[in-house]
Amino acid sequence: MLIAPSSRCAVHHRNDANSRSDVTKMSALFVFHSLYIIISNSISIFYYTTEETMDSNSKDFNSLAQVAKEVKGLGHHIHPTVPNPAPLGLFAFGLTTALLQIKHTRIGGDDSDDLNGTDAIVLGFALFFGGLLQIVAGLSEIKRNNIFGYTAFLLYGGFWMSMGTVEIVGLVAPEAPPVNPKASQALLILCGIFTTVLWICTFKMNKTICLLFGLLATTFYVLAAGVRNETIDQVGGYIGLLTAATAFWLASVEIINDVVGEGKEIIPLGLWSSTNHQEVSTGVIHVPGRIHAAIHGSVVNDLPEQDLSNCVDEENQLTD
Repeated sequence: MLIAPSSRCAVHHRNDANSRSDVTKMSALFVFHSLYIIISNSISIFYYTTEETMDSNSKDFNSLAQVAKEVKGLGHHIHPTVPNPAPLGLFAFGLTTALLQIKHTRIGGDDSDDLNGTDAIVLGFALFFGGLLQIVAGLSEIKRNNIFGYTAFLLYGGFWMSMGTVEIVGLVAPEAPPVNPKASQALLILCGIFTTVLWICTFKMNKTICLLFGLLATTFYVLAAGVRNETIDQVGGYIGLLTAATAFWLASVEIINDVVGEGKEIIPLGLWSSTNHQEVSTGVIHVPGRIHAAIHGSVVNDLPEQDLSNCVDEENQLTD
């Protein structure tokens, strides 16, 4: 049978259209199937990943809580307890200061032999008792992270050792020129200045140590004025005795609070109202920021309980 050319073209076009329709359907089915596989796999991966993440976080919190417990147990090994050096330094300072004021007040006698005899006693105590022991106390404050105690004890320890050295030079070298009175005045005024700076710092500590440094600064200034005036020199000596008595009282309270009170302030030192009581729970020269490891442990031993409770709370929230 013969088919007209126009009929053959129509049949050919229908076959091509059917083929393209089938290809389009297959492509669409393939795309939908691929999307289904991708979405289902993504959901599965997200579910398992979330579950593993929650399990991992829970394990991390459990590990952190365990670490907190272990750190608490190692507190004394990380920051071993350090004895309080303040009583040592304060007793050394107070006794040597009192001895020197015997000369200024003329309590031990007014003639030259009496004054020279007092100098002989002060000389030995200035070098070792007032000087060396305060140096030891100041160096001990490094371990306690106490910049105030470190600075104060080393300054006054160096002052006493220097004063003793000046006296030794005068004894071993009689031909040496006498001490210049104006230089002595300048020395005492300069000591009064750095004592005033330390006195300002004591307003963040307690009223007793504030009184001590206030009296000490006053002693330096009055003694400077009394270098050429015997009456003023005597007044400075009596203020110095009051300073020494305050230092003795402070050292006594400090050691009683640490030993008898086991770190608690059983004898009050008069905290300023603006002072954080936890920052100066014990200690005369204990300032904010120092490592408090006197008797009841170090700061590392005091903190993990809070960290541990935070870990438990976060873990409970995650579980819920």
